[in-house]
Amino acid sequence: MAFVPNISVDKARTIISTSQGMQLGESTDPSCDTVVLLGGLAMPKMKMDVNKVKKVIEDITTTDKPLIIGVCFMSIFKESGWIDTIDFDYVIDSYIKNTTLEK
Repeated sequence: MAFVPNISVDKARTIISTSQGMQLGESTDPSCDTVVLLGGLAMPKMKMDVNKVKKVIEDITTTDKPLIIGVCFMSIFKESGWIDTIDFDYVIDSYIKNTTLEK
């Protein structure tokens, strides 16, 4: 597994399991057949061009039809229009409900 910050492929790092949990390891080649996109990339403050993200996916995947999974909150992929541009196989879309607990 590899973690690519933003779309900086040259900064890809391995993801390793340690006794303290998952951590980043050494630099690595991000070539893969599965991509998991985190919803933070689609937030307006990130100013991420979805077409550049799509190009990076095409560049690093090793199959004609990679598995593309999106994980987001509050429908950010839909709200930002990424659903129309990236061919997601699955999107895990969670909603946050605020609750105030009192004693």
